[in-house]
Amino acid sequence: MALQLLALSFLLVLASLLAAQGQEEPDPNVQGVPRATGKKRFLLFPETCQRPRWDSRLRLAPEQENYKKNEEVMLSCPEGFQPSFTHVKCAKEVQSISHGKPVYREVWLGRDMGGAWTRIRSGVECMEVLQVDPAALEISSTSITLNWTCRLPDACQRMWARCRLAVPSSPPCEAEEVKGEEMLHGQEGTFTCNSLQPFTDYSVTIYLPPSTILFSWLVRTEETVPDKPEKLWLDPSTGSLRWKPLPSCKGEIIGYQLNITARSVQDGSFLEVQRLRLSSSITEHPLPEHSPGSSYVMTMRGLTAAGAGAALLWQFESNSSDTPHPLGVSCRSVSDISSSQGTAVLPLRPIARPPEAPR
Repeated sequence: MALQLLALSFLLVLASLLAAQGQEEPDPNVQGVPRATGKKRFLLFPETCQRPRWDSRLRLAPEQENYKKNEEVMLSCPEGFQPSFTHVKCAKEVQSISHGKPVYREVWLGRDMGGAWTRIRSGVECMEVLQVDPAALEISSTSITLNWTCRLPDACQRMWARCRLAVPSSPPCEAEEVKGEEMLHGQEGTFTCNSLQPFTDYSVTIYLPPSTILFSWLVRTEETVPDKPEKLWLDPSTGSLRWKPLPSCKGEIIGYQLNITARSVQDGSFLEVQRLRLSSSITEHPLPEHSPGSSYVMTMRGLTAAGAGAALLWQFESNSSDTPHPLGVSCRSVSDISSSQGTAVLPLRPIARPPEAPR
């Protein structure tokens, strides 16, 4: 009987202690510890985390103000940028010990490329994945070369680079599409687009498949000398030399170089030499007036900022009438006047006159 009374007394004392513990007030100076009332459980860790105050460009999915413990959140950035962590979650970390018990606070963990979760200590920001130095960009009339550096090596494992025509080509300036692509390796390197058309707009793109653009640039290749003019002809109604304007396919046409040499057919002596620089808007020029029986040799070539193109040679002889009579057209390049500095007079063989009829 005494033993039963002793056991009963022990149970009553234990119940009193437990009730007192359930009513214990927590230390109000300990952060993150909610105040418990009545017989509620004493909570030492908040069940949610507030939305992190990181880079304002970050996009969170799901998008909300509070997240549950261990709720995984996906982070993303605008195109061309990458978050230092793509997946984060709310977790707990021991902050202090109160009354012999651990007190927790909210922290955020980020998942690395290997799948492991690590403590985020300095926040998450949108970082430019790829850097291209504009000063190191090399552009010629047929190629584009750039140097690239990857700031986040883990995000650059499957990068590809390509060149494409920025706009479809159209006559008369037709350019073939560039079909080559190249996979980039390492943390830095050089990418080159070859076999390009002069004075043409191309887009240079570095991307992660299937459609994440890391870098995009619109580049125009350098100018080169223009093509040879197609045709020269004489307008019989005006006595002026005319030509078809050159298209700006290889460079902006800034003018024409026209050389006219007039000789006497009878003795081959020079009558006149004209060396002209004409505006790109001009498409005709009057011939110098000489007596019938004169021969003319003309060369014409277009000009761009890169220099003068190949020359078209045309020659004719005026007959006894007032209208000059063309002898023929030669569409070959003239090698001895290929330089844009100065103009040489073409050698001309005397044109044989037909024998006179016997009197």
